[in-house]
Amino acid sequence: MNVASVKYDEQADSLYVQISSRKPYLTFEVNERLAVDLSQSNIPVGVEILEASRFISELFGRSVSKERMAHMLCKVSAKDQIYLDFQLSGAKRQQARVAIPTIYESPVASA
Repeated sequence: MNVASVKYDEQADSLYVQISSRKPYLTFEVNERLAVDLSQSNIPVGVEILEASRFISELFGRSVSKERMAHMLCKVSAKDQIYLDFQLSGAKRQQARVAIPTIYESPVASA
C-alpha cells in the first residue's frame, strides 16, 4: 500500500489523487463527480473528485469540512482493482475506502 499525493482545491472543491508518476493520456468519466486519468496503456494514473467535500462526507457518513479535506491522507492499494483508502486524522482516526472501477478497452471501439 502506497501513500498517494493528494491535492485539494478548496475554492473549486475538487480533490485530485495522483496514484502513479505516469503521464495521463485520457480521462474516463465514471460519473458526474468522479473521473479517472489513464496512461496510454490504460493504467490509472490519477483520480479527480468534484464536489469533493460532499463526496467525502457521503463516504464517511458525516459532514467533513473543507478545512479537514486539505489535511486528508490517502493510501492506494491494488489487488483485483485499485482502492483509495481515505483517512481523516484527529482524535479518532477514521478510514473509508473507494474502489476504482476497472477500465476495459471495448472490442467494438478497437475494431
